[in-house]
Amino acid sequence: MKNTDEISIEGLVQTLVDGWNAADGTAYARPFAADADFTAITGLRAKGRDVIAKGHNEILSTIFRGSRISAKVERIRFLRPDVAVVDAIFRFVGDVRPFDLEQTSCGLVCTKEDGVWSIAVLRNMVPFARPIAGPLERELSETRQ
Repeated sequence: MKNTDEISIEGLVQTLVDGWNAADGTAYARPFAADADFTAITGLRAKGRDVIAKGHNEILSTIFRGSRISAKVERIRFLRPDVAVVDAIFRFVGDVRPFDLEQTSCGLVCTKEDGVWSIAVLRNMVPFARPIAGPLERELSETRQ
């Protein structure tokens, strides 16, 4: 059973999805801390909720126009009661898939201040296929599925 902090953190991720699907960068950026760090799939870095909002308004009206996503929180690990590391998968749904992207893998650091959770850091990555290196990687890959 999920506790209220886990539910709140999952709500942050759902807010990202809802903002993206509404093509509203401001709504997408709402769960970020004012001074959040964001790294895009290209490695481009943005600092602060306002820049994250502007950047997403731009991409959602151009290169990602019409795209829709869903999300699955795979893991939440509390480093402290007020700091959590989150692994989430964002999948493109529907017919619009810019750059033939199927999904991205995100690492987030969420923090709780004055009883409210926000996203302090988000690192977005594009998984790619390659041969498995050896037994440990095979085992890790199998446990992730």
